[in-house]
Amino acid sequence: MFKFNQFLFLLVIGLAWQNVYAEDDTVSALQKTQDCLRNQTCDAAKSSAGQAADQKALEAVGGNANNKQELYNISADIMPMLIQQTGGDPEKMQALMLKAQTDPEGFFNSLSPDAQAKIKNIANTVEKK
Repeated sequence: MFKFNQFLFLLVIGLAWQNVYAEDDTVSALQKTQDCLRNQTCDAAKSSAGQAADQKALEAVGGNANNKQELYNISADIMPMLIQQTGGDPEKMQALMLKAQTDPEGFFNSLSPDAQAKIKNIANTVEKK
C-alpha cells in the first residue's frame, strides 16, 4: 500500500506542472502540459524542481524508466478530467492538487476506472520486485 500511495503522490507532482502554461488558452495549455509530461522536454521538466520530481518518480518505480514514463503518461491522461472538474480555472486546479496531496485515496477514487487500473498495475509491478 505504501508504494500505491507513493504513486498517487507522484501523479500529483506531475500534474502540478499544469501551472506552467496557465497564461495560455485552455486547449493550448492542456496540449503543452500533456506534451511536457509525456516528453519531459519542456522548461518545467528541465528546472531543478522538475528534475527532482523526475528523480523521485524514477526511485519510486525502482529505477524502471518504462514505469516512470507510464506514470507521466497517466498524469497527462488525467489532465482533461482536471480541466473539466475545475472549468479550466488554474487556481481551482491548484487547489485540487493541494487537496490530492492530503487525500491521495480520495483523488484516486475520483479517477476513471481506466486510470485507476493503470495506477494499480504499476504499483503491483513495482511491489513484486
